[in-house]
Amino acid sequence: MRTFPIDNEKAATLKPLIDQHIDKQSHLMTDGHKSFIQLGQQFMAHSYVKHSLREFSRDNVHCNTAESFSSLFERARIGVFHFISKKHVSRYFDEIGFRWSHRVPEEKKTKTGKTKIQMKPIPIIDMLFILIMRFSGFHLRRTANWGFQEIAFC
Repeated sequence: MRTFPIDNEKAATLKPLIDQHIDKQSHLMTDGHKSFIQLGQQFMAHSYVKHSLREFSRDNVHCNTAESFSSLFERARIGVFHFISKKHVSRYFDEIGFRWSHRVPEEKKTKTGKTKIQMKPIPIIDMLFILIMRFSGFHLRRTANWGFQEIAFC
């Protein structure tokens, strides 16, 4: 999962990020936002759902994964962070992205007997180990005005 704060949803704003992070040979799946329709033309395939017509999935076409991440971020904002400043929004995105990327699938049976995959967080001890390994060599220091300054020691 990669997240970036953006100022607006215009195609001109999204294009540099999409060009940098998404392979043109991909099958892009989005909602029917006009910017995505315009940008989708540069991909091998582009399918989208039309939420305005109450369409949320069609065969294998959906954007539920992105909406699920958005929901996780919104729950964290309401339940944990309460307020997210524009200055630090990328740090909040990074934390939620880390949690999102470090989940494991677990098979569950529904009441009707169907098999369903549910994503569960990894055990906390494993998450701590990953964090320690990932940030080994980094140090945070306070600035004169009590902000944070990242200093890398390699």
